[in-house]
Amino acid sequence: MRKNKILSVLLSAVLCLGCFAGCGKEKNDSSSTDKKENANSSSTLEKEETSEIGELITPDKDSEEYDLGSYRISENGVKLYYEDSEYPTELVSTLEKYFTSFETGDYESYKECIFPSYIETMEKYLQENYQYGLDKSFQTQCDNLKTNMGGDFEITRIKVEKPVEVESEETGADEFLDNLDGFFGQNYKESVKNDCDSLRYMTFSVMAKDAEGTESLLVSGFYILFAEKGDKYYTFG
Repeated sequence: MRKNKILSVLLSAVLCLGCFAGCGKEKNDSSSTDKKENANSSSTLEKEETSEIGELITPDKDSEEYDLGSYRISENGVKLYYEDSEYPTELVSTLEKYFTSFETGDYESYKECIFPSYIETMEKYLQENYQYGLDKSFQTQCDNLKTNMGGDFEITRIKVEKPVEVESEETGADEFLDNLDGFFGQNYKESVKNDCDSLRYMTFSVMAKDAEGTESLLVSGFYILFAEKGDKYYTFG
């Protein structure tokens, strides 16, 4: 259920289970893909409009990647699947940076992706109630994702889509923040709305390859909220 997936993100920090611990590893038929792969691969690719993170690439119909749809490649070699008319490049890049921080265990990069007041509020909550901080929660998330992948992993693909189980993005954002209100025991929702320029609510999936180069789903069909502030995007969790 959608609400359970939202709550799992909130509860993970306290329970030290990790945001995505409950997301099983599901094998995908696509072959292992080197992160350095780019538009000049041996497959014939149709290149369309250019964006900040690379040209839109449409695989040939006989390609094993065709069913996954068109994508762009980030400077880190991650394939990003999203509608640029719907989602700003900065938002998708932030989501990529967020997950790459788990891959590399980079806590500072992780914090750069998180809404500032969330860091402060969650840190205070964890210290007061569990005597540990957000850094430990982050490390636990890293460890759980590694466990799901059987060891070290490398992000290969990220897909962003509109949520289908909510009336609107605004409805989804309100529900997400209402859950945070209940979690923190305070009116956090209004402080977020007053401190950001806009809110974006969506679903996302992430694929990664393990140490043997086998690609599989790391996270699938989870909901996430982003807040825009000063031309930058931040998430919660």
